[in-house]
Amino acid sequence: MKKETIVTAVIFLAVGFLAGYITEAQMGWSTRQIAPQAAAPSTEMPPPATTAPDPANSAANQQGLPAGHPPIDSGAVVQQMEEEATQNPKDADIRLKLADFLYDQKDYSKAIQWYEQALDLTPKDINARTDLGTAFFYLGRPQDALREYNQVLEINPRHEPTLVNSIVVNLEGTHDVAAAQKAWDRLYQINPNHPALASLKDQINAARGSDSATGSH
Repeated sequence: MKKETIVTAVIFLAVGFLAGYITEAQMGWSTRQIAPQAAAPSTEMPPPATTAPDPANSAANQQGLPAGHPPIDSGAVVQQMEEEATQNPKDADIRLKLADFLYDQKDYSKAIQWYEQALDLTPKDINARTDLGTAFFYLGRPQDALREYNQVLEINPRHEPTLVNSIVVNLEGTHDVAAAQKAWDRLYQINPNHPALASLKDQINAARGSDSATGSH
């Protein structure tokens, strides 16, 4: 078997595994919620590791793969998926899967390009638009993130992951405590038992106290 044939086979195997893994993990990768920072972070040092990390597992975890799975050639996978997207210009799904994969690799700039292509085809996909906004946030573009979140909330004002992200971005990105409080109130009205409400409220109160302290000087 020629070397080129072997390489092609490896790429297709990697893509085949990736497609199955994305399908399994879609609920975890879609509509990503930004984890709010703790209002008063602990200063305790973490306990020292008792065993050296497994380099293979570390590489797999960084790619979002199950522990024990060998790392895949992400560059080859991206190239193959890009080719598939080019061959299927009306296929939003392959673009979304590629965006999700790039996001998981923390390649937010490229992920944004593919989210936008997917949304050109399915503009009312609120999960994809929420993920797009979150990618903007991680690139330090909170206003762009909020623009996407606002579009989601125009379609579905009760979309809880987007409301959570709006609170965090208003606090950590634009430092707009009033807007964060407004989004928190909406989330509370929709779901008073949402597990993030308490920690987000603590963060809002901490930000409000910090603003008051700054204004008193």
